[in-house]
Amino acid sequence: MRRHARGGGRRDSGRMGKAGARRRGMQAGAVLLTLVLGAAACGGDDSEEGGGGDGELLVWSSRDYYVPPDEFQSFEQEYPDINLNWDVQAEDDIIQQLLRMREAGQTMPDIIQDDTFLMDAYYEAGLLAPIDEQMQAFEEEEPELYNSIMPLAWEDTEYDGEHYGMSITANYDLLYFNKAWFEEAGVEPPFETYDDLYDALLQMKQARPDQTPMSIQALAGEGVTMLKSMLNSVGTPFEGATPDLTDPAAHYVIDFFIRAQADELIPSEAVSWGESETRACFIQQNCGLVFDGITTAGDFNEVQGFKYGSEWDTTSLPADSGQGHSGKLVTAPRTWALTVDADDPYESSLVLRYLAETENLIEPLANGSVPMRQTEALDDPRIQEIIPFFDENLKEDYLSAESMPAAPNTGEVEEILEQLWGEIVQGTDASPEELANKYQEQLDALE
Repeated sequence: MRRHARGGGRRDSGRMGKAGARRRGMQAGAVLLTLVLGAAACGGDDSEEGGGGDGELLVWSSRDYYVPPDEFQSFEQEYPDINLNWDVQAEDDIIQQLLRMREAGQTMPDIIQDDTFLMDAYYEAGLLAPIDEQMQAFEEEEPELYNSIMPLAWEDTEYDGEHYGMSITANYDLLYFNKAWFEEAGVEPPFETYDDLYDALLQMKQARPDQTPMSIQALAGEGVTMLKSMLNSVGTPFEGATPDLTDPAAHYVIDFFIRAQADELIPSEAVSWGESETRACFIQQNCGLVFDGITTAGDFNEVQGFKYGSEWDTTSLPADSGQGHSGKLVTAPRTWALTVDADDPYESSLVLRYLAETENLIEPLANGSVPMRQTEALDDPRIQEIIPFFDENLKEDYLSAESMPAAPNTGEVEEILEQLWGEIVQGTDASPEELANKYQEQLDALE
């Protein structure tokens, strides 16, 4: 079994709001311009080492920790006639690699994994194979496992009535809070509405006037995950990845942060803060609240004297503004998919089944992966040992969450939203309506 890791096994928060992910989103839009290259070779040269179509299965994982703990050994034992190889491709350029391979007449891997928000671009580029027949066989042959998979895991990559992948894991962003500061301020989570959250931030500021209640990041290129999550959770309409900033729900979100900046509830210097600075403010206990991915808990717990349950805890975002706007919490999933060069779609689909098994979801979670969209695994008691704060309330929120709206132009949309976000964080005299109209015009120009 061959394995080669490109880019190492760095921890991945799973958030689209990172510089690498933003660039990939922009590149995904540009991918569509390369479609003319696709006619050159779809199938490729079977003599290329390690590719699909050559009597073996090649699996590309996007991170080390998404690889099952036994590194596919039990799969090979169950299917000894299947020759399986796997690589880790952690440079966030899988779609670009596949396009280059197709252009060069090389055979692509059989199975790939990538951010679900990029699957639109994969589909438009003609890189994916539909899996509806394989799903039907899965349901007939292993109904118990199949029925444990949440429908959203299949629905995320449904295009023109066909399914093109399985998003079996999804990151979930949380509010991490400083327990002592909350107690001093008399704040009791969870928050039913964003109005309640705002009141809590004011109480925190009153309790510690010289400190900043909420840590945020607003460095250009680092993304706007919290802004987009909040837009979704109050019901802002989206067209693909593009929010309707002129909607009253979006006005509420923009106004929330304009007021927060004016009331010194968020740091104005955050316009130069990336992920590291944002987390550092929380870890150093100079900021009392931060919005971050569920895997970040492991980083926090590695800090001496800053442990879950004593120094910090978590709660979900609300899904209601408190002023008549309500929506859905969102997650950032990753998808396993078959490429058009998959040598044997049925055999390749057996790998998807293997990846969806409980044991192959639980142990990766301990290594840095994200929660699963498989109910048997979610109910496994080991989850509590790995992420003890993932209680029944958080699990219920996770189960009810939808995927973050996405499209091939996700990166371009984020770039414009970053400009809006930066203007708000630095301070502005513009009204929410004025800012919304200004940036909606730029968003509309992308279409």
